Amino acid sequence: MTDFLVAPPEVNSLRLHSGAGAGSMLAAATAWDGLAAELPSAASSFASVTSNLSGWWRGASSASMRGLAAAYVSWLHLAAIHAKQAAAQATAVAAAFDAAFAATVHPAVVAANRARLRSLAGANVFGQNASAIAAVEAEYEQMWAQDVAAMVGYHAEASVAVGQLMPWQQVAAGSPSGIVIAVPGAAPGRLTGAETSWQYAALNGMIGKNWLPGITPRVVNYPAAAGLISGLFKPTANESFAIGQRALNTAILDAVSSGQSVVVTGLSEGAIVIDREEAYLAHAPNAPSPSMLTFVEFANPERGLAETFLRVGMHIGGVGYTLGAAPVSQYNTTVVYTQYDGWADFPDRPWHLLADVNALAGVPYLHTPTAFASPADAVEVSSVTNALGGTTTTYMIPTTTLPLLMPLEQLGVPAPIINGLNNFLTPIVNQGYSQYDPNGGPYLSRGVLW
Repeated sequence: MTDFLVAPPEVNSLRLHSGAGAGSMLAAATAWDGLAAELPSAASSFASVTSNLSGWWRGASSASMRGLAAAYVSWLHLAAIHAKQAAAQATAVAAAFDAAFAATVHPAVVAANRARLRSLAGANVFGQNASAIAAVEAEYEQMWAQDVAAMVGYHAEASVAVGQLMPWQQVAAGSPSGIVIAVPGAAPGRLTGAETSWQYAALNGMIGKNWLPGITPRVVNYPAAAGLISGLFKPTANESFAIGQRALNTAILDAVSSGQSVVVTGLSEGAIVIDREEAYLAHAPNAPSPSMLTFVEFANPERGLAETFLRVGMHIGGVGYTLGAAPVSQYNTTVVYTQYDGWADFPDRPWHLLADVNALAGVPYLHTPTAFASPADAVEVSSVTNALGGTTTTYMIPTTTLPLLMPLEQLGVPAPIINGLNNFLTPIVNQGYSQYDPNGGPYLSRGVLW
């Protein structure tokens, strides 16, 4: 509800002062925190029992059972991360409520102001109370502004807290139909904070969860860095890709040896690692059969921003990045990006500045969430089969509201205003993309003007 923007102080003050307060939210936070403390212990106990299986039970069935047990252990750890996050966000919402409660005018003060106005107006036979009435009304307007400001802050902070909650992933009901390997995107520059670490871990455990439901992925551990962007003394982007590719190759061969089909998912920099692995497997003598291995890429910046401005082989110092060629692979690959994501869908007519601003605004709102998108929302853009027999199918997740308007949504600007601006600005933004405006003039592709 965003009607608080136009509601009088009688309404806004009463809403905050007549409810249950922050107590129920703090109780929920305590409960989630307790669950988060118990789940790792349960996971460790389960893992200690199942880890001994390989000592006396060998073969394909043993490997399958170990894989299933590992999936449940991973799910328990992931559930603990989710519970900890839920506790933190519930606490944040409670704190936001307390701040708004303290900032709003008490209903009794508002009522006294209105009573004083009625009294002055009733006795204002000859206009002698005009100045006093004006003073009371001015005081009332200040109350109105104070309440609206408090509610705007409360709404914004609560929206941010809710938006940071990760969707829960159900544990598999039975034996998984295959193995999923996830390659993470770029890690934050510093993972020293506990909150940042568990948020990053939670993200990695859910890459592609709606495309491959019910299977907890095995996460590839690699630096996921990009030189100076990630911090001092971090590996360059090319070094990170190489380390990730070797780790992914080992994970793939190990997973395929169990006899189960394997799907590899990757987000952002992880999708670039997938491209490097596909290029390697195209000529590797021990490459798995295409029937055993497929790939799903989410928000690949190399297929988006980099391919727009750079030619294959061009190098960027500082981050240590060299643009690689799109792999010609024997494996089927699904590529998913979100419309207006500045990394994966930057305007190929960058001289349209409004489109550039919109794409840059889309990075924090759209880039990472691409990994959680639903296939039901995807629109097929292209499907191409290469010389080695692999088919690359590209999907776009449409964005209904321009990213540059999303901050206004968070601030509680009424929907009719947002919709009006969106309808007006969308055609202007789309002029920056040749796919939406093919007759709109030249465009860039791989650093060449077409």
